[in-house]
Amino acid sequence: MKIRTWLIISYLIVMLLPLAAAYGFFILVQEWNQSKELTDTFELYERIESIEEALQSPTLYQYSSNSDVGEQLSREVEAPDINITLYRHDGLLIYQTDAEKLTLDPVDRPNLFKSLYQYDLSYDSLTVKKPVYQDDQIVGIYEVSVDRSEWVDGVQNRRNIMVIVLFSLFLMVYIVVIVIVNRKLNRPLNKLMKGMSLFSSTQKPIYFQDKKKDEIGQLMEHFEQMQEEIKAAQLQTKQEQEEKQLMMASFSHDIKTPLTSLQAYAEALQDENSLTNEERKEYLQIMKNKSTHIKGMIEDLTLYAKLQSAQYDMELANVDAEEFFDMLFEGYDELARKHHVYLRKTNEIAGTCYMNDQQMVRYLDNLMSNALRFTPQGGMIGIAAVGTAQDLPDWVFSEAKEDINQFREDRGILIVQNEGPGIQDKESIFMPFFQGEEARTSDKTKNTGLGLNIAKRIAEKHQGEMKLWSLEHRGIVIVMTFQIEKGME
Repeated sequence: MKIRTWLIISYLIVMLLPLAAAYGFFILVQEWNQSKELTDTFELYERIESIEEALQSPTLYQYSSNSDVGEQLSREVEAPDINITLYRHDGLLIYQTDAEKLTLDPVDRPNLFKSLYQYDLSYDSLTVKKPVYQDDQIVGIYEVSVDRSEWVDGVQNRRNIMVIVLFSLFLMVYIVVIVIVNRKLNRPLNKLMKGMSLFSSTQKPIYFQDKKKDEIGQLMEHFEQMQEEIKAAQLQTKQEQEEKQLMMASFSHDIKTPLTSLQAYAEALQDENSLTNEERKEYLQIMKNKSTHIKGMIEDLTLYAKLQSAQYDMELANVDAEEFFDMLFEGYDELARKHHVYLRKTNEIAGTCYMNDQQMVRYLDNLMSNALRFTPQGGMIGIAAVGTAQDLPDWVFSEAKEDINQFREDRGILIVQNEGPGIQDKESIFMPFFQGEEARTSDKTKNTGLGLNIAKRIAEKHQGEMKLWSLEHRGIVIVMTFQIEKGME
């Protein structure tokens, strides 16, 4: 049961408990009154009748002293549970049980003659008032009241029972609430606090067994998830630190070779007499190429650091998709001819999308650079932009079409495909500074190893994904997904 549920229930019990006790007491008194009312009425009526004969004597109403009248009454009339009051015909009070001194002021006659012969059964007594006649004249009035002490005692006993029951019920509810609070709040909270303290001191995830399906159990689950997220963040931080160390080591190693070459050629150029004009031009061209290579490495490293930062927010503009990709695909035909490969371009997209033109040019340049480097002469490279409702181009490898369709779902895609050798280590290909063996065979093919990692981060900054399919003896397909505005295609 949820903690808030049993708290509400406990609150209702505590609120309704006094009402229930009062209602129960009322029911008990009512039932007792109903059972005793008829019996008391007959019993008290008989007792009143037994003393009325003595009270009907006209001589009693000729006295004016309380003591004189008391001497005339019988012992039965003077019973302790009977209260008698006598009035003369003029309303003067001449006798009252246990009264030491009577008032001399007469009672108002209309009130005195009110409710004659009417038996009044009240909470604590049965009362009746009757006149006394002599020669058809009223000489006095007597009022008899018989105490219902047994009924009153019964009410008090039931009240005491209700108080005891109420106290017992309250005590029981209090004990039950204390037990539940200890079981549902104190013990789980103590366990949670100990787990937090242990995790903060050991940095080892703590898992709680037998979690309840309540708020404390949900808090424990959130704490376990938080521990996993902290460990994942720590692992990611460690990996990023290792990547930075590897990056610095790799960058230092990769930049050392062209710098050494630049130094050697610069020293050679200083000796003007030992070089011909042709050799001097050749050395200068080599130095220019090495400088360009170093500049490209520094640019890659700078962009990699920028994209790796979580604080870098890439600005995306709303562009017409067809026009944007037409612009993006321009300029690669001449490169393909120089490398003696066949380039196929497909633009089957409409609508609008959010793009950063500068970074998307860098994205496609990186992929095309890899594709041109590994595509054999006479091979084919394909680039395509495909909308959500369009079929894939017919030149896409048939073995990958089904997987690509599942991967793109309801998103637009950018495809770069090249024929050539497959990739053996697909898991490491997107790691920074990863270079295959073929990439290190010569200075002409040598690169920083950041191209695919940068491309992947650019795709992620566009709220998309990037995935690679490698087909042995066929080639490679790389797909980037991006959002197309609905209803615009």
